[in-house]
Amino acid sequence: MNVNHLLRSASTQDVYSNGGARIIRESPIQTSANNNECPAVVYHGLESSPPDAGGVVTNVYKASTETNEEASARLSSVVRLMSNDLGNASADLKYSYEAALESLSPHLAEKGWGFSISGGELKVIAGSETLSEQEMDSIREALLSTGVKYGAERVSSTVIEAIELDRGPAGVSNGIGRYDVSDGNFGDVVDLRLYLQSHALGGRYGQHRVDPSDAAGLFYTGGQAMMDQIVARAEESFARPYNFGRIEV
Repeated sequence: MNVNHLLRSASTQDVYSNGGARIIRESPIQTSANNNECPAVVYHGLESSPPDAGGVVTNVYKASTETNEEASARLSSVVRLMSNDLGNASADLKYSYEAALESLSPHLAEKGWGFSISGGELKVIAGSETLSEQEMDSIREALLSTGVKYGAERVSSTVIEAIELDRGPAGVSNGIGRYDVSDGNFGDVVDLRLYLQSHALGGRYGQHRVDPSDAAGLFYTGGQAMMDQIVARAEESFARPYNFGRIEV
């Protein structure tokens, strides 16, 4: 599964941060430089002059300790999480979900509904068809009885970890990290039944099966399928600002 287009390498940049404010400097600061050889602060804003020259300091930033090698390793971990790790977690979810379907009546199993998880709570999502409260309870009980909650937690935590890791020390991203997906809102963003169905025969990502018995391998495009929903539903709360790289001293 290729998610490289969702990631942006930081191999040639140093990251600066100060709480919620973030910038990137295009040329690295030499760590071997003496204190008196580097400015104590970096000024950023429309007023480029330091205070003693009549300017206004809008933000002060501190250099990140992340090296280029560490940044590369971090982004490699993001790719691993959204491919191998997500595939293994999705396989467990698939088995428990299919077991839950078998315990439901064919009529209820085929109805339009979904499920997800937020804050450790499994939730049934109403679809295009109206479900009674009793039907909702029956679906929830079936999912819980076969361990779907555990599988859902593994999938959600893997995706959330990858998204948060992509932001790096700067806390912003041009890749998957720009989307606001957390333990508290995962269930509002991702329908896990829709995700699983997209990998079933006839689904968007179920067209190129090599070995149907390799459940984890069936989800080698799991990262792409997950991002389909995230891109459509999540807020870009951590997108890198257009002027993120500007530094004035």
